[in-house]
Amino acid sequence: MNTGKIAAQACHAATNIFFDKFQLTQVCLKKGEDLVDGFVYIPSAAEMQWIKDGKRTKITKKVKNESQLLKVYNQAKEAGLSASLIKDAGIYGLEGENFTAVAVGPNYVDECTPVVGKLRLLEDLKIKKDENTGKNNV
Repeated sequence: MNTGKIAAQACHAATNIFFDKFQLTQVCLKKGEDLVDGFVYIPSAAEMQWIKDGKRTKITKKVKNESQLLKVYNQAKEAGLSASLIKDAGIYGLEGENFTAVAVGPNYVDECTPVVGKLRLLEDLKIKKDENTGKNNV
């Protein structure tokens, strides 16, 4: 995947963690008005503490293949961690449907380490000096 595709897939996974927690319900927007469909998310006590702490660490790791990606997802679920698995539709950048990203969290880093700790950091972006201008290029 190219860098833009990787970023998009990571964003899908991170946002789906929360979208998966929303529940459809009926809400009243103004007193005396009819109920309308709406979504609500009530964090668990652990999630509320994580939100209050303000530590929103994001770490991007890489896997060797789709099989390893699925293993990470399954290990996270088995460990009781929230996890979101993204399956790309193959419309842009990839041929056919592929599993492309997993988000694990929200959790503190030490809770995720048993699942993702041995994976290597994603470090594909390299900053290079332009020989002609001396400026940094990504």
